[in-house]
Amino acid sequence: MAVAETIPLSSLDLVGTSQIIPGGTLRLTPNYDTNPGSPVAPAGAAWTPTEFNVASPFSVNFQFQFTDPTGHLDGTHGGDGIAFLIQNSSAGDSAIGEGAGGMGFLGISDSVAVMLDTYQNSSPNYYGDPSDNYIAVNTRGTDFNVPHHFCTGGLLTDDAAIGSDLTGSSFSPDCTANPTLGMTSYGGVPPLAVDMDNGQVHDLDITYTGTALDIYLDSALVLAVSIDLATTLDLQGGTDAFLGFTAGTRFAYQNQDILSFNVSTPEPVWSQLWVPLAMLLAMVIGRKWQRRRP
Repeated sequence: MAVAETIPLSSLDLVGTSQIIPGGTLRLTPNYDTNPGSPVAPAGAAWTPTEFNVASPFSVNFQFQFTDPTGHLDGTHGGDGIAFLIQNSSAGDSAIGEGAGGMGFLGISDSVAVMLDTYQNSSPNYYGDPSDNYIAVNTRGTDFNVPHHFCTGGLLTDDAAIGSDLTGSSFSPDCTANPTLGMTSYGGVPPLAVDMDNGQVHDLDITYTGTALDIYLDSALVLAVSIDLATTLDLQGGTDAFLGFTAGTRFAYQNQDILSFNVSTPEPVWSQLWVPLAMLLAMVIGRKWQRRRP
């Protein structure tokens, strides 16, 4: 049996552009530039105020919605999408990354991101986005995370001739392994059958089995990647991390909303609790016995 917990969106710690709008919806970014004239692209994040055990199997469910795209559009798609993160960075529940194509998590260390990307950064193709409607799982282990998908010649791009948009910035990683563990529309994984930013409410389930992340969009399995969170990340106490959402935008805007958030963890098995309870009971009885001795 699993213990399901509804996480009130109003209980999340909000960072950047994130806000709770009337009706209780978490809006990570609105459909306009909140930093006009600034070189800093808008980004929002929201985190659980406490950490969860992610070393053991667990599952997450949330509803999301993209609405009212504006600005420089790639077809009818706004930008840039949202990500669900598992992270134990030093910033904790105040972590936030770069906006725009950084999707609010570029730069967050010790994290795994499930990207719901709705804008294809393809001119030039620094990121290696396969389309403007895909899901990917990205991590660089305990190093800072990136939304880029490939590592070619030490550059975070699918084409070594292009170079990386991170070169010369504060993010100049020595890329030795592809940040992406898997993504739809690539490597034999079919493209999504659902347009994520069609204005409708969509449901995402993420199940961690202990060895893999299985991702379901509107009840259909769309991506499965092998990962051991306990060895990939440096978890608090070896088990715990913050859970939350990030988003980024610039030039192609849309309202990027989370409507609900639920986390399910395994129910404690009484047989597993018996030994520590027995030890505690023995200590109490032992102390009482010592007090009664003359």
